[in-house]
Amino acid sequence: MHDRPYGSILRRAGPLMLARLGVAALAFAIPLVLARVLLPESYGTFKQAWLLSNTLFLVLPLGLNQQSHALILTTVLGAVAAALLLGFGPLVASAFHNPELAAVMPYVAAFTAFKLAASCFDLAWMAEGRIKASAIVRVASEGFYTACMLAGAVWTRSVEGAFAGVVIATFAKAAACWMAISAGGLRISPRDLRRQLAYALPFGAAFALIIPQQQFHSYLVSASVTAAAFAVYAVGCFQLPVVDMLYTPVSEILQLGIAEHEAKGDNEGALRLFREAVARLSFVFVPTMVLLAISAPTLISFLFTDRYLAAVPVFRLSIVSIPMAALPLDGVMRACAQNKFMFRISVLKLALTVPLAWIGFHALGPIGALGGWICAEETCRFLLLRRAAHLFGTTILGALPRELWCQTAAAVLAAVPGAVALHLAGGPLLVQLCTGGIVFAVAYLGILRAMGVLPPVRAWIPQKAPLVLIREAA
Repeated sequence: MHDRPYGSILRRAGPLMLARLGVAALAFAIPLVLARVLLPESYGTFKQAWLLSNTLFLVLPLGLNQQSHALILTTVLGAVAAALLLGFGPLVASAFHNPELAAVMPYVAAFTAFKLAASCFDLAWMAEGRIKASAIVRVASEGFYTACMLAGAVWTRSVEGAFAGVVIATFAKAAACWMAISAGGLRISPRDLRRQLAYALPFGAAFALIIPQQQFHSYLVSASVTAAAFAVYAVGCFQLPVVDMLYTPVSEILQLGIAEHEAKGDNEGALRLFREAVARLSFVFVPTMVLLAISAPTLISFLFTDRYLAAVPVFRLSIVSIPMAALPLDGVMRACAQNKFMFRISVLKLALTVPLAWIGFHALGPIGALGGWICAEETCRFLLLRRAAHLFGTTILGALPRELWCQTAAAVLAAVPGAVALHLAGGPLLVQLCTGGIVFAVAYLGILRAMGVLPPVRAWIPQKAPLVLIREAA
């Protein structure tokens, strides 16, 4: 009975999922090109400036989606962000010991303001149900943005050129946003504005905790090492987009399913759905971490060149969090209305991150800062898992699927032939990566099949029902 609603949701979300894929591909290309075009010092400056801009971009917006309100408020917030960057930018550059960062701060202020002003473009259309239009705007603007940034960087071979391209692209999107949304007139309703602010401000407060916590280790390292060293650290923290591309839609669909089971009082059904989501995510995330660990030096050389090989230890530590993303606990908490608990977890996470990252950095250097952040993240994730198990009426181990342990064992065993194949493979780096990856994947799937966890290949191929059975069913 529920196939139709879920099918409708998935069909409507299709354009947005394709847009997410396109945006992820474009965003993936940016650091690969810039790391080759810019010197490590300039690439480190780029990452520092991007860190400042991204912090304001994520914290300041209030999540408003009514067109007139969002357009005006995000434009005002963009002006506030620009003023903050121009006023405090030189102090931050001094704290980062990077004069080049102070020189590019006007560019950073400008594109941050324009980016905020245009942030409601696709969201406003999506709120009106214009999902395809929202997806088109998202992909087109991201494509133009990427083209302008990379063209400026390649043409000038400087971080100033890259940011000049970003200013052009973000200004064009902001102008298009104003023309499109204000064409029908700007209608301001104080009552609606108060209602939307009452809804959005708690989320803004939560983001004011979450974003600094997530980025604290980057600020700590950036303020303590040279720009070139921070470039190496940023490369080590690089994450493949596959995690977010799979986690977000699964978490959103899980939230809908658990809410439906909760409405019926079907705790067992909600637990079964959670186990299924974990099993499907871990099927990809667990072997991904193992494969990235064994191929890290080759992968870093292929993506960022040999000059960033010093990032390999940081990269190997950063991917430890990938398997933990197989636990879509955010969706469970939202479906079960655990907002207050989530807020307390956010406060605890920030309280743990600051001392752990600080102690880790002074003990082990940049990799210690990352390790401290991961410890805080996974400690709070464990608390979320315990809470989810309590909501499901089971234990922590009872909330996890049996497939998870089989997948972990299979990935560890498959690492041996994968590493050997990667070591023996010759030729270009891409060929070496493909050889090691294929051997690892075949071994992983074969071991799972031997364990009885993986269905035969024929079960993956859609089968048409025999005509006789269709007639009998009719």
